[in-house]
Amino acid sequence: MKIPFFSLLKIALVAAIGSMSVGQVYAQDTNTKSFDESTVQLESIQALINANVEVRAELRTKITNAAADELPELQKELELLNTELDKQQFTFEQVAIGAIDVAVLGDIDTAFDWRNEMSQIMQPIVANLKALTDKPRKISKLQTLIEKNRNQIDVIDTALVSIDNNMSETNEATTRQSLSELQKAWQARKIDNRQSLSVARKQLAELQNPDTNVVETVSEAISAFFKGRGLTLLMAFVAAVIVWFFMRGVLRLSKLKTKTTDRNDYRTRTRVAQYGFRALTFLLILIVVISVFHVRGDLLLMGLSILAAAGLALGLRQALPRYVTEAKLLLNLGSIRENERVMYAGLPWQVVSLNMYSILRNPDLTGVLRLPLSEIHSLVSRPAGKEPWFPASKGDFILLDSAELCEVTRLTPETVEMIDKGGTITSVPSTDFYAWTFKNLSRGDFFGISATFGVDYQHQANCLTDIPVRFQQAVTDALNQTVFAESVKEVLVEFQSAGESSLDYWIYVTLDNNAAKARNKIDRLIQHTLVDVCTCEGWGIPFPHMTINKLADTA
Repeated sequence: MKIPFFSLLKIALVAAIGSMSVGQVYAQDTNTKSFDESTVQLESIQALINANVEVRAELRTKITNAAADELPELQKELELLNTELDKQQFTFEQVAIGAIDVAVLGDIDTAFDWRNEMSQIMQPIVANLKALTDKPRKISKLQTLIEKNRNQIDVIDTALVSIDNNMSETNEATTRQSLSELQKAWQARKIDNRQSLSVARKQLAELQNPDTNVVETVSEAISAFFKGRGLTLLMAFVAAVIVWFFMRGVLRLSKLKTKTTDRNDYRTRTRVAQYGFRALTFLLILIVVISVFHVRGDLLLMGLSILAAAGLALGLRQALPRYVTEAKLLLNLGSIRENERVMYAGLPWQVVSLNMYSILRNPDLTGVLRLPLSEIHSLVSRPAGKEPWFPASKGDFILLDSAELCEVTRLTPETVEMIDKGGTITSVPSTDFYAWTFKNLSRGDFFGISATFGVDYQHQANCLTDIPVRFQQAVTDALNQTVFAESVKEVLVEFQSAGESSLDYWIYVTLDNNAAKARNKIDRLIQHTLVDVCTCEGWGIPFPHMTINKLADTA
């Protein structure tokens, strides 16, 4: 039994109009439709539903009276019509209720399958990677197919040769007929194989078309990249830079409000706020970048960024417990703290900053040390106070134990260089110099020169009256005639002791530190002046005597 033509026409018309109606309903915003337009659509859809109902009634009547061989086709037509009728009824309902989300009326699915969620995230990534490797995979597949067909042709040719040999050797009619049919089958297989090989070669040639303009292909690829994913990356980069500059501006404003605060006071809350602000800046940049990818609809970049963020979070979760000590140092909560004094490698250092590579500096030395956290986490610092950082500074004059006067010309974390009066430069390790014992004539406001001078015992009568007064006046007059006259603060001459062969006097001259470079010269000037005074006054200068006692002869 044949289906009437008008029934098929009505079904096709209903399906076409229904599909158009569904598309129109979802493409238009019902909030902007007028009431009249909705009414017209509802009437049109209802007319289609009525037509479908009539056609379905006719089909059911035909199915009841149809023969057995016509039932499958009529039932298939009925199923198609029911499907179209369901669509029309759904469309009618959507137009009637307006643009509302009916999904909220259903049950809430609380089941969570992380594998399914991860597969949904990975699907666009895998699809894009698959698209990138589509052409190489096709070429590899065709090359494998061509090689397989070649091997099959060799096998088929060998089989045909064997069949021909067997046909030439046998005379039995039935056997020859069977071999002939087998030969035709293998020849047909050979023809199919050659056709398959030809098609594969043609497809491979199209994929490896040497006539393709490489420059045009590359330019088209570059153009497509910059119009698509490249533009997305550029927008994400610009958005990240804007957020970074905005946060930097906020930070500068906060610093301006607290500019009167002592910057050397690195409190714990300051460090916590600094690292918290950096973490917030990074989080905002990450959110903005992912948002740009989402708005642009680039699922590949969005999925990769989400996976990168998740991997970073998991990595931090695993790594942070192992670096608790380093974290305390970064937050200025550890045994070593910023702006304090610490001993490292035998020298004192000021902790300038604590970071992945911390900075140690000695104010008196040229240069700094950059040390990793793993190197300083075992050190212990203390408040520095106002104590000196090094026993000498550049330009200081020091008096060594050998009475040699040297000027310090260079100080580094490794070596200290000194120059003596003759211009000879001496270099010593900084740690050794720090352990030396010497006098620094430039560190204090003043320094003193002590000398001892003796006269003969024959002047014992006036050794406590005239002689010390004359010595003091002579030394004072001699110093006033030098370029260091204004540097002299005090000249003392006192009787020190009665020695074995002389009456000894203690002379002590106090000077400003700007006369330190002439310390030995002034010392020699004192001795010269006292000798000159003794010569003028006729005072004898003794020398050591040797007394020989002769024992009496007892014989």
